[in-house]
Amino acid sequence: MLKNGFKAVMIIVLALLLHKAAFAASEVVELPPEELAQESVLPVFDKPVSVKNRNVVTAGKFDVDVFYGYAMTEPIANVSKLGLGVYYNWSEEHAIGLFFANNMSGLSDYAKQIEKTPATHLDLSKAPMPKNTIMADYNLKAFYGKMSITKSLVFNTVLYGSGSLGVVQYEHKTYPAVAVGLGQKFYFNRDWALRFDLRLYANQGPVPFLGGSKMHEGTPKPSFDEFQERVLYTTNLDIGLSYLF
Repeated sequence: MLKNGFKAVMIIVLALLLHKAAFAASEVVELPPEELAQESVLPVFDKPVSVKNRNVVTAGKFDVDVFYGYAMTEPIANVSKLGLGVYYNWSEEHAIGLFFANNMSGLSDYAKQIEKTPATHLDLSKAPMPKNTIMADYNLKAFYGKMSITKSLVFNTVLYGSGSLGVVQYEHKTYPAVAVGLGQKFYFNRDWALRFDLRLYANQGPVPFLGGSKMHEGTPKPSFDEFQERVLYTTNLDIGLSYLF
């Protein structure tokens, strides 16, 4: 009996406290102007010099890059390519360079699946395939920063936009091409970095399909001039290793 009475008293006390808190929350609290904050304060770092200083200096230096490229939206040709790039950084914001990418031979996995379909009887290797790409590439380095994964490991990062102009060479013809993209570098130290580039290519090129039975197995290989041409768009991801000197 005493225990139940004690519980009832506790419930009443809590209800009164909650009611008082709810009533207090609805009140407007006004503070004198002299007690309000009048200015902002910057964060204080243990080593402000190391935060401000640029660890990786690129101005007046060259970059040499080796990379693997993956054509994310290529339907027929092999999606893999290997490349080499050379860049000159004339400032901390601008760089200009030249890169070359060589396409691997063969068909994409998607094209191989089409060929294996019994109803198609297609031989897609008869279509003209891209062989290599040569582009002049301009980089606008928009942001430089530092990223720490652990207290002892710091990555210096550079985020940049890119614009490229060059050619894409097929087995029978060379076509002009342009590309725009975004890139990111993660520096291990002042010389070596991982480089990632995502680019959208646009170039005139042959459509890898022909009507009728010209693409069927066992038929004579059609002339490359029979393939119609149009503007082709390809999204490409490059992952490589960069050396600054």
